[in-house]
Amino acid sequence: MKQNLLKPVKATEASSYHDGKVQALIKPLLIILTMMFFAQVSQAQNVVSGTVVSGTDQMGMPGVSVLVKGTSTGVITDGDGKYSVNVKNENTVLVFSFIGYKTQEVTVNGRSTIDISLEEDINQLDEVVVVGYGTQKKSEVTSAVASVKSEDFTTGAMRDASELIKGKVAGLNITNGSGDPSASANISLRGVSTLEGSTAPLVLIDGVPGSFNTVAPADIVSIDVLKDASAAAIYGTRGANGVILITTKGGKRDTPATITYSHYSAISKQFNQPDFLTASEYLEYAEEFNFRNNFIEEAETYGGEISDTDWLDEISRTGYIQNHNLMIQGGTESSTYSASVNYMDQDGVFKGSDNEELRVNLNLSQFFFDDKLKISVNFLRGTQKTGSLGDGQSFNSLIYRNALMRNPLLKIKDDNDDWIETSRLQYINPVGMLEETEGELTNNWTRFTSNISLFLLDNWETNLMLSTDRSNNFRGYYETSKHYNSVTSSNRAGFASRADDQLRTDYMELTSKYSQSFGKHNISFLAGYSYQYNINEGGWVNNFDFPTDTYSYHNITAGRALLRGEARMDSYKNDNTLVGFFGRVKYGFDGRFDLLASVRREASSKFGDNYKWGTFPSVSAGWTISNESFMDGLGSVSFLKLRAGYGVTGVIPSESGLSQPLLSYYGDYFFNGGTWINALEAISNPNPNLKWERSGEVNIGVDFGLLDGRISGSIDFYNKKTKDLLWRYPVPQPPNVYSETLANVGEMQNKGIEILLEAIPVRSNDFQWNTTLTFSHNKNELISLSNDLYEIEGDFVNTYGIGDPISMASHRLEPGKAVGNFWGLKSVDINEDGLWVIELPNGERQVMEDNAFSIDENKQYLGNGIPKYRAGWTNAFKYKNFDLSVVLNGAFGFQLMNQQRMFYENPNINYNVLKSAMDDVYGKRRLGYLSQTYVSYYIEDADYVKVENATLGYSVNMSKVKFINSLRFYLSGSNLAIITDYKGSDPEVPRNDLLIQGIDNRDKFPSVRTYTLGVNVNF
Repeated sequence: MKQNLLKPVKATEASSYHDGKVQALIKPLLIILTMMFFAQVSQAQNVVSGTVVSGTDQMGMPGVSVLVKGTSTGVITDGDGKYSVNVKNENTVLVFSFIGYKTQEVTVNGRSTIDISLEEDINQLDEVVVVGYGTQKKSEVTSAVASVKSEDFTTGAMRDASELIKGKVAGLNITNGSGDPSASANISLRGVSTLEGSTAPLVLIDGVPGSFNTVAPADIVSIDVLKDASAAAIYGTRGANGVILITTKGGKRDTPATITYSHYSAISKQFNQPDFLTASEYLEYAEEFNFRNNFIEEAETYGGEISDTDWLDEISRTGYIQNHNLMIQGGTESSTYSASVNYMDQDGVFKGSDNEELRVNLNLSQFFFDDKLKISVNFLRGTQKTGSLGDGQSFNSLIYRNALMRNPLLKIKDDNDDWIETSRLQYINPVGMLEETEGELTNNWTRFTSNISLFLLDNWETNLMLSTDRSNNFRGYYETSKHYNSVTSSNRAGFASRADDQLRTDYMELTSKYSQSFGKHNISFLAGYSYQYNINEGGWVNNFDFPTDTYSYHNITAGRALLRGEARMDSYKNDNTLVGFFGRVKYGFDGRFDLLASVRREASSKFGDNYKWGTFPSVSAGWTISNESFMDGLGSVSFLKLRAGYGVTGVIPSESGLSQPLLSYYGDYFFNGGTWINALEAISNPNPNLKWERSGEVNIGVDFGLLDGRISGSIDFYNKKTKDLLWRYPVPQPPNVYSETLANVGEMQNKGIEILLEAIPVRSNDFQWNTTLTFSHNKNELISLSNDLYEIEGDFVNTYGIGDPISMASHRLEPGKAVGNFWGLKSVDINEDGLWVIELPNGERQVMEDNAFSIDENKQYLGNGIPKYRAGWTNAFKYKNFDLSVVLNGAFGFQLMNQQRMFYENPNINYNVLKSAMDDVYGKRRLGYLSQTYVSYYIEDADYVKVENATLGYSVNMSKVKFINSLRFYLSGSNLAIITDYKGSDPEVPRNDLLIQGIDNRDKFPSVRTYTLGVNVNF
């Protein structure tokens, strides 16, 4: 039973649970709206009206923003370009703005009518983008940096903030492929460059490390991505996979308080459900093909009669999401403030897959001594609660697996109201598992950040940032005495487990920046020091065989397994420190030449005594060719800049103590001299030479603008080589105490191209069409894996990505090849007995009579699971007060292992199968094997184009409503359609394991299609 985050809910309150939560949210909102209404009505207002026209054709311009400067009060012009806005006095300044036109500011000066003519201005090169420890004008950037502003974010039901920019940044790969409400996206940038470390970019929220799930999407102003090493090297080891900088909303000085409220409700359904045999289809095929396993006998034996059960439907439901976000912003002459509350409640498409989140964010800033001193504080508090249907997991994949393959002729319960279970191993009643399990996973995080900034001289700023981030996780899980594991095991009446983790990270950064301009020259300097301390600790315990189910996991010592010595427990604690000194210098000349150089010197306690410190330099330069005199005659080229850069970053492993000799008590005991003694074993060899993985990257890019900015974009070429890859190597015993040693040996290369193209194909008074296209290509190669000291036998590694009952190696890692290569038997035909015909590496063909044929000499490479090409296409249309955006994403040049077909497309196995199992293989006949196996027949080309999101919005003209500044409604759909030849449910799959890329797991939580209705209102 899911509980409210703020107040426990009893089981008897379940029927009114959701209603109570909604009412609790609506009541304070109604009070706030009522107060705002009377406050606004009571204020005296003057009205200014007029018409906004285009300077080119003097036609009225709809959709122009007319804002009262220093406030959030404003309106949008109607279809004829007319507006009417309330102002307080004659000194009020109105700001007129529209995409593609120069912004104008006009003082009212007592006038009641003000007509405006806007001039075109497509040049956005003065736009500010966020870079490491500061900002730069877009025209001055010399590295590969991408920036996405809030007005370009994808709208709809967002799982986390990463989905706001999915497909909008070339080279940034964001994949979901799961409908689990608690799952996070897999994020990578410019390919795989490590084997042991993380591939995720560093995410900084207002300068502090965090995650996309930490901050509410509605609170974000912009997301900037530092893609190449020359931009990310200033972050040292943390920047090896790129850096994502998230900037959140804050208050503005001299701005009255404004309130923004946004809400959406959404429903979701499973996307492309697999087509398994129903009861009627099974009986039909049994008669037609003499296809008969023991389903009928099983139904008669265990249920007494043949039934018609849709097991997947029994564990499924229509998912529902509600999201509320309330923000207040403002400021005085010497202070700013903003506060927001975000609440989300989600019921997944599987029963028990729930996710409830609450976030509170507070920002305060105060200026002192004529703005010489600024003190800012930020407080972020978040809590998340999800259901737990597996031990430490939000969902138990065995429930989904059995809902697919369970006998559809079986009833759910017998005549005694007991769950029907059979004698077959791991052939479980999924509804029983669902109903006889309870649990929760909670995650709470608190972050406090303070910044003290000194501005003692003009153009000189010194800032001290202090931050602490605390989080704790709890996992509680219980299986009742009626659960499958209990009724099929002796002495196991119920199973309970509890676990908790506490994580703390303390940050300190001291930076000092100075900039100066003289003549055609401008120069800036940055110097800084950073300190980061991490400490993690926690433990777990389990027990079983309880006298009653009443305790659940809240009285875990009551289990009788504890008395028999069969209960288990464990705990841990580790810490590590990372310190760094860094500096940067930037020089610009005459708006034509820009140069940037940085260096970071960093040390980590995770590494060996001989290599605690590492140095990470970078340099980049830019030449703005369009500002040269010889370009004056080329009017069609509005901007042209050439960039080049080189930088070095590092990869740091996620665990501490890897360079040290480690021992562990592994749980067994022996009796010695009248005392029971723990058995002790070595789990790690010492390696004082353990050090960073170093990635050196060259990036060459060009930025361009054509036809007065109607067409713009960038092209980047990169070559990234990573040396000293970490890997675990076999070593002799003795002299080593353990059989493997972690060492820096391998080398890997990624190179590719990224293209961004933006255009405004149509722009008129009533209609505008903006389009953005991203494209990326990456080529990966493992150059080496062994050296003279550490060697892998055969210089290759086979990895296992297929579980029982097949249990075979699926991938091979080998120098000269890419990461993610499938390795196995190449099937090309089937014989008259339904057996695979295999093509050997030498071209010879043989019939595979049994799995003994599956030796390495007969196998070959079958494809690669990582897309070579990715593309995104976003189109935004605006007609008067209507807006429409459509986001498409695609991936090409890769293969997927369709495990559902591999496990469930054999008509001879003794559980339910896909309907396609009745089809002829290679157009000849059905399979003749009595068990499943892995051959290339199940490796499919998986190119796809997906309609990721489509949103239709309408902005209501609020010019005559005093207490509402803006109001917009929208209807959105996500995961709407897909174009692909792939036979599985969804070719966008989770990518958690680096070495077995491209597996479409048979047990993965299926992806979902979502429809959203939302509203945004500003007071």
